[in-house]
Amino acid sequence: MPIALTALSNEQVAVPAVIGLAQVSQLAPSLQITATNARQTNINIRGLGATPAYASLGLEYGVGVYVDQVYYSRPAQTAFDLYDIEQVEVLRGPQGTLFGKNTTAGAIHITTQAPGFEPDFHGEVSVGNYRSGQVRATGSFPVTDKLAARLTVSNTLRDEGFMRNRSNDARFADLRAFSARQQFLYKPIEKLSIRLIGDYSDFSQDCCLGVTTSVRTTRADGSSLPNNFYQRVARFNYTPLPIDPFSRTLDINRPLHTAVKTKGLAGIVDYDFGLITLTSVTGWRTLEFRPTLDADLLPLDIFLNAGVDEDQRQFSQEFRIASNGRNPIDYVAGVYYFSQQLDDKLFTKYGPDAALWILGPAPGSAAASVGGQAALNGLFVDSTARANTKSYAAFGQLTWRAAEFFNVTAGLRYTNETKDGFFDQVQRGPTLTTAEIAMGAQAIRNAFGANVPRYTAKTKEDNLSGLLTAAFKFGPNIMLYGTYARGYKSGGLNLNSTGAPPVIAPEAVNHYEAGLKTSLLDRRLMFNLAAFNTTIRNYQSQQVDLAGALTTYIANVGDVRSRGIETDLSFRPIRNLTLSASGSYIDAIYKDYRSAPCPIEFLGLRAACDLSGRNLPGVSKYSLSGAADYAEDISPRTQAYASINYSHRSRFNSTYNLAADSWIDAYEVTNLSIGLRAAEQRWDVSFYVRNLFDTEYFAIKAAAAFNTGQFTGQPGDPRTYGITMRARF
Repeated sequence: MPIALTALSNEQVAVPAVIGLAQVSQLAPSLQITATNARQTNINIRGLGATPAYASLGLEYGVGVYVDQVYYSRPAQTAFDLYDIEQVEVLRGPQGTLFGKNTTAGAIHITTQAPGFEPDFHGEVSVGNYRSGQVRATGSFPVTDKLAARLTVSNTLRDEGFMRNRSNDARFADLRAFSARQQFLYKPIEKLSIRLIGDYSDFSQDCCLGVTTSVRTTRADGSSLPNNFYQRVARFNYTPLPIDPFSRTLDINRPLHTAVKTKGLAGIVDYDFGLITLTSVTGWRTLEFRPTLDADLLPLDIFLNAGVDEDQRQFSQEFRIASNGRNPIDYVAGVYYFSQQLDDKLFTKYGPDAALWILGPAPGSAAASVGGQAALNGLFVDSTARANTKSYAAFGQLTWRAAEFFNVTAGLRYTNETKDGFFDQVQRGPTLTTAEIAMGAQAIRNAFGANVPRYTAKTKEDNLSGLLTAAFKFGPNIMLYGTYARGYKSGGLNLNSTGAPPVIAPEAVNHYEAGLKTSLLDRRLMFNLAAFNTTIRNYQSQQVDLAGALTTYIANVGDVRSRGIETDLSFRPIRNLTLSASGSYIDAIYKDYRSAPCPIEFLGLRAACDLSGRNLPGVSKYSLSGAADYAEDISPRTQAYASINYSHRSRFNSTYNLAADSWIDAYEVTNLSIGLRAAEQRWDVSFYVRNLFDTEYFAIKAAAAFNTGQFTGQPGDPRTYGITMRARF
């Protein structure tokens, strides 16, 4: 197939005590995932997709995630256990002429194991450090000779979190995750297959705050950063924690908790007419996100609570027709409908320490001014936002086998997409007296949370995109290909109080790629190489207003470009040894971004910064992964095995404006498992270690609110280890 992709098996991704796509990103170098919590998870392929750190209601993500052919529109929906998976495919480059929703950067396609008509059960139990435990089980069985069922359940618990609170010695970053998937497969006749899938996931953690990674006290010209973090804490006679992020210590006085619940139904119908197969894919999904955050990161009452409650509902319907067999012209064509409603409840409640922290002391006093204290103590900013999307599309792709050694693939997609939404904001709080108003209390309140009457925003667009690929075969096992693709992402909506334009322009993508695919030595050696150049006009970037409580908005940042080289290698030199390696070099830059909001080191020095020619955030220039799997028979019925995988990422910046304090150093992570199993895999006992060398690294860094100069980061998981026992019959 003339497309750049990484295919991973269940054994590679269903590692113990790991939830979501973390293991996938370690094995696919071009894929990079950054997150501060489940909602604020961003997925990039080749440096493109979404800006790290923050989610935005009105943004459509550039990397699509599909589970059993159903598009998952929000990355938070991937917070489930990748267990009982048939395959995970990471497709790189614009997608949209074969199936589903159009995406500009790539797609992750997850296929679960379908029910079978032969009874089958396998389960496993894992126990590990940090008081962790996991139980997984899946079973498939025939109900009748035409109906089969499969039930998959996973329950994960890590009762001792990775982080500690200094004030009460409580642990944070624990983990509780439950997921279940029920499937039915009905085959009334050989040509007809009906698959029904229901799933539920409940993921929660007492998290997610970063630890302090640095505090900036000077600006780029050497002058003092006004009203910086250390000056503010001194007002409270508070001594902050020393900057030692890998002590994994917080000092907060309010609870932390995030909860994500997802559920969905999917129906897949395939009817084989002989020359063609007709497929229908129906999907319905919901997402519920609930946070409780001590957003000031301190044992002070600056914020009493702050966050975003989010509810999402989506429906999709797809019909496809595809030719069967190998023909002079093979084709697939279809129509697609997608509908989504997102509801956000944004809330910020300020506490009694807010005025002194934010505004500083009154002249000649160590306390906040009377007007400032009256304004902010108890101020509750209550916002409501809704974003709706309706997308209609028709797509098709055909491959013409012009000769035995040469074929041409062409695809087109027509998309009609409408997005609309509204936003309003209400200022609540204790009633102000006439004297307090005269002291400026109402003006202060308006600066931090004005009443915003409901406003609406809408964009409606039509687009024609597509691709053209030529492939040359040199014998049955070597192929060269070249591709040009034109991609598209519709305009985004700003539904917030930042004053950003309510509608931003759509993205237009031009993508060029050339590749080599080989399968040699009787398929024992497979080597793939791809070179690409992608440019996006009007790139949509999440940005953050740091002057007050953190508020995210989206903006067109001009043109960006990503180009590079990727390689994949798999080699089986002997029967029981498999070696694999993948690597990427990605040069992703802002081509033209002359008026970027400046990072804090330029606070008060420049109105705007020119980032043209600078690296895009959230992408390592060099990434590498490698793995070795070895098995040895130690008796006629017993086999010993070992598996090791390694990943390396070079340094990258994790903020949209490339703040000097947001660079994340290069790091490597190594995972190991060794075990014994029955030759027919009836039982299996293994010992696993993740982050074998206890590498200290960050997943992300970001600036704190109110331009204090404080930067926080999410440390990567420390070394974890445990034992897994499996049984199958």
